[in-house]
Amino acid sequence: MADEMEPLGPRFNLDASLRDVLREVRQVRAGLDGYVSRLDRLEVEILALLGGRIAGRVGPVPPGPGRVAHNLEIEARHDGYSVVSIDGGRKFVLAPQLAEVFRFIATGDKERSEKDPLVSWRSREAVLELLDSDGRSYSRRYVNNLVHRLRQTLRKAGYDWNLIQTHRQKGVRFAFKRGAKLME
Repeated sequence: MADEMEPLGPRFNLDASLRDVLREVRQVRAGLDGYVSRLDRLEVEILALLGGRIAGRVGPVPPGPGRVAHNLEIEARHDGYSVVSIDGGRKFVLAPQLAEVFRFIATGDKERSEKDPLVSWRSREAVLELLDSDGRSYSRRYVNNLVHRLRQTLRKAGYDWNLIQTHRQKGVRFAFKRGAKLME
């Protein structure tokens, strides 16, 4: 007599099923990220339209021309990340390298006697020197990428991304009033 064969149950490809689920998770996440960005934009637009008519509102001042920061709070966390708040507004988190660059461009020479009321510019070469201290080599393009990521982070947190100023020859700086309060 031939060997009896056991009936086979339903078979499926586990890897293919997991890839399908992962693709669906990524699609949902992309949709949610789009909605969060849209909500942030709408919130900033509503605050701009309302102006100062909301008493006791929480959050940053809506972006405006010539915006300058007067208070900056940078709190280092044990994991290397930093929590940042500008003028007492919404707090946001920066990764270690972004936090280091942000702190560097926000702490330019505050005691200059020039007509410019903001901290001094940091050249891209100076930012590269700061980054190269970890033993790796970076390009000027990488500095531009970091500055762009900083500006995007500010925008996502509801701040005016033009607080990070760039100039082709002078470099980059945070629009921070000389003599303003930096809490670390």
